[in-house]
Amino acid sequence: MKKAKIYIDEFGNTHLDLSKGGTFSHFVYTSVIISEDNEEKARLLRTEVCKKFKLGPDIKSNNLGDKKYFYKRLDILKYLVENLDFTIDVLVIDKKHIDREDGGLRFKKVFYKYFQKIFITKYNQLYDSYDIIPDKVGEEFASELELFVRNQAVFLDLFNQDRTYKISDDIKGEKLIQLADIISGSIGKIYCTSHASERMEDIFNIIHSRLSVQHFPYKSNYEIKTSEKDREKDVLIRRLSQDIIEKYVKSTEGKTESLGLNLVEYLAIQNRMDPRRLVPSYEILTYLRHFNPNLTDDKLRSTIRDLRYKGLFIISHKGQPGYKLASSYDDIIEHFNHFMRYVLPMLEKLKAINEKMTNSSFNELNPLEKDARFQLVKNLIGQIKSN
Repeated sequence: MKKAKIYIDEFGNTHLDLSKGGTFSHFVYTSVIISEDNEEKARLLRTEVCKKFKLGPDIKSNNLGDKKYFYKRLDILKYLVENLDFTIDVLVIDKKHIDREDGGLRFKKVFYKYFQKIFITKYNQLYDSYDIIPDKVGEEFASELELFVRNQAVFLDLFNQDRTYKISDDIKGEKLIQLADIISGSIGKIYCTSHASERMEDIFNIIHSRLSVQHFPYKSNYEIKTSEKDREKDVLIRRLSQDIIEKYVKSTEGKTESLGLNLVEYLAIQNRMDPRRLVPSYEILTYLRHFNPNLTDDKLRSTIRDLRYKGLFIISHKGQPGYKLASSYDDIIEHFNHFMRYVLPMLEKLKAINEKMTNSSFNELNPLEKDARFQLVKNLIGQIKSN
């Protein structure tokens, strides 16, 4: 197996008090991984990118803002993808799920040690030999972090001795970290909801075929247990959902339904990145508040309700907060069951009240039988009884 050259950069910060303005909602590690055979080609390409796109001597994502230079960012990403074989590995840390009052993760040093260990350990299973070169996180801490990771995450044995980890500087040291810098800065605009870009899909479309993403914490929403027939239905569900979204987007052109449109577009890109993941409400709110700073939970719920009335496949699961676009027949079944758990008990209560009135009045009062306005409810209760 060829030796892996792994260049790592980060997006965000370790601050856990998310109430402060400008604090990053997520912390994102990004690895750009190439084979040793392509190292020299990558060096030449980095220099070429700097000249071609008039960046000066170095590539810095921070210099390519969302407005004036966003197209240049996209062009650089396209150029890298078209001219170099590499993969992108990402760890997305949702800081909302880290308790800043308890445990050591509120300390910057512990935070970096803990998550670099998680991020790097898997490379022992993926590659027989590798060089891992992360960007430095501070002079006073670099040597301590480097020693920790070497001891705790870089596994050497009789057959795999050629594995190294060395922190460097992307300006004065290893300039290929700059490839991770531009890609990490772009990945952050997708996954860090507090700093997400409304153009995130443009970024995703360029790099998604190279992308591998791990979330912390990650909980699988459900186990898909389908037959071959159900898998055929999965394709139909995805196609119907996509058709409905496209019709909705066309129908909103030139209208004032920007909130619903932004919501649908955000769920669509999240669905493409991970079709099984329920996107938490707070994450959706954080993103949508870029466009509507006063958006409330109630307004989000009412918007989702209205979109469902329009036929969009926005679903939720029992006991799991968040929403997603349906991408499988299991999604539809789970969504139906979710609401039936509310509908059936309500019908049972109506049936019990009606029985009480009927028995107490010797059938003089029997709304389900004698009031035509409740015919539909009567039919539904009849179905429950027959089953």
